[in-house]
This record gives sequence, structure tokens and C-alpha cells, in this order.
Amino acid sequence: MKEWLRSCLAVVLLATVSNTYSADGRALFTQHCSACHGEAGAGGIGLPLSAPTVMHSLTDDYLRKTIRSGRPGRIMPAFEQLTAAEVEALVHYMRGWGEAKVEESVLPLAGDAVRGKPLFEHYCASCHGQDLSGGEGTGVTFSRARDLPIMPPALNNAGFLQAASDGMLRYIIQQGREGTPMPSFATTLNATQIDDIIAYVRTRESDTSADVSPPESLTIMYSVEGTFDETVDRVREAIRSNNFRVFPDRFVEEGLTDEFSVNKRQISLRFCNFSKLYEALKVEPRLGVILPCTLTVIEQEDGSVKLVAANVTALAKLFNNNQLDEVFAHIKASYDTVLDEVTF
Repeated sequence: MKEWLRSCLAVVLLATVSNTYSADGRALFTQHCSACHGEAGAGGIGLPLSAPTVMHSLTDDYLRKTIRSGRPGRIMPAFEQLTAAEVEALVHYMRGWGEAKVEESVLPLAGDAVRGKPLFEHYCASCHGQDLSGGEGTGVTFSRARDLPIMPPALNNAGFLQAASDGMLRYIIQQGREGTPMPSFATTLNATQIDDIIAYVRTRESDTSADVSPPESLTIMYSVEGTFDETVDRVREAIRSNNFRVFPDRFVEEGLTDEFSVNKRQISLRFCNFSKLYEALKVEPRLGVILPCTLTVIEQEDGSVKLVAANVTALAKLFNNNQLDEVFAHIKASYDTVLDEVTF
């Protein structure tokens, strides 16, 4: 069961971890970045990196830090498994789309955050949010506003603020980014006002720091009293009594071996709340690979019975999207309600 869950969730992850890599920037970009940024960097869920005006605003250091740390709480993952050479290969490949024009020598700016707050609210909040948390959804076409070709980034994100220099932020505000909703404010804001906005943004870093805790198992196994058949009946009754939509049972080995060799003492009972399912899929379509909810009953060789459930807390972290917190909390509550009735 654990391996089955892992194989399904591989579809969800934006990058597939591999033990061997080629330091070929283009191949690495295709493997790790194209799902969101497009095959040729033209954008999609992620920023259109191949747009020259975008690359002009991104320093090499910013690219390295972004690849390494990702965006905690957002859809951009951290690629900690890549070697230094692979990161450099990626940066070199992306540099083919345009050189950086940011003033690297710009020191931290001496803006006034108090003055910057109303300026941000007037000029920036309509896209980046009053709380600087960016656009809602994950960026997939039907999870963002139709007039937004990309998702406005979260400016209060720890990963973004640690990677972006003040000089880079100033350049973006002044020059804008052609091909994105970000306009140029060169004729709208003076240098002092831009510095004030940057100072305000710097004060609003969220505490969504990267999770450095040890990885959790994706499944939880419970020992239950009673026989295999009794446990299956109890799970079915608990699912029905909580008004879940029930799907046909499925043997764990079904489809993996011939019908005569399938172990019929390992069975998955599937259920779902459709209203929450549709709500979740609007935010993140890839969530479907772990829905409907599943509880698996397994009879061990010694006759004891185990109940296997997904570790919803661990699954939630894989999506790297805090907008799914409510959905995962509901899924966890669903599991807990049924488990409480079965494992009493």
C-alpha cells in the first residue's frame, strides 16, 4: 500500500527525484521546470522565463536561491536534490533567454515602510493582495482570474524575499515585465516612492519558512480487533453512516497480477465527499491522484488485521500550497471520523 501511494503521488510532485542527472541545462529544465514554466520557458502556471524583460530582472544569484529554496507555502518546490553543477547548468541555460540588467551593487535601500504602505495598497495590492500573499489558486487556467496570464507572486514569501535583492525589486518596479500583468511604474512613481514600497514589502515577510523536519511516512497503519471480514464490514458501515459517496471496493493487487493470483485478503474501501473534491480540484487538479479517500484492510499471515490510511498531514506538505490547508483539514477529519469508529 505504501509503495502504491508513493507511485501515485509521484504524479503530483513537480520534480521527479533521480539518482543520476546530466549537467545539461536544457534537459534539466525540461525535467524539472517545464511543467510550470513551459517547454521553452514561455510560462503557464509559472513565470514566462524566456521573456527577455523577465530575464533582465532576474540575477544569477536570485535564480540559484529560487531553485534551491523554492517558495514555501506556494507551488514552487525546493530542488535541494540537485548538485551545484546542475543548478549552474540550469542558470546558464536560462541565461540564453536574456542577460540580467539589475544593478547588483545597489545596497539595501533606505525607504520608509510607513510611507510605503499606502503606496503599495494603491498601486500593488490589486494584484499582489492586501496581505502581499499573491494571487489565489495555483495558476492553472481555471484556478486564476481569466485576465491573468500568470499568477501574481506572493511578495511576503520568505523564499522570495531572501532571494530578491533591493536592486532587483527596484528594477522590476521601474521597468515592469512585458508579457506579464506587471507594468512599468517609471513614470508613475519617483525613486523615493519606489524605495518606500520596497521597505514596506521587506517588513511583511511571512513566517512560512521551509519545513526542515524529518520526512513523514505517507501512510499510517493501525492494528484492529476482530477478523478481516468483521473489519471490512465495520469500515463500510462507518463510511456509510457518515454520508460519504461510496465507490466499488478494489483489491490492492488488482491489475498488478492475474485475477487468480490476487490476494483477496487485502482490500481498499474507497469513499469521497464530492463537494470538497470539486472545491479542491479548482485549486489543484493534481490533487485527484489521492482522491477518493481510501482505507485498506489487510490480513497478515498470522491472522491479525491491519488498517492502512493515508497520512494526510504528510500528503498536504507535498503540495506546497497553503491554499489547500482547509481542504486537507477536511480530508483528515473525514479519515479521523471513520477511523475512530473502526479502531475503537
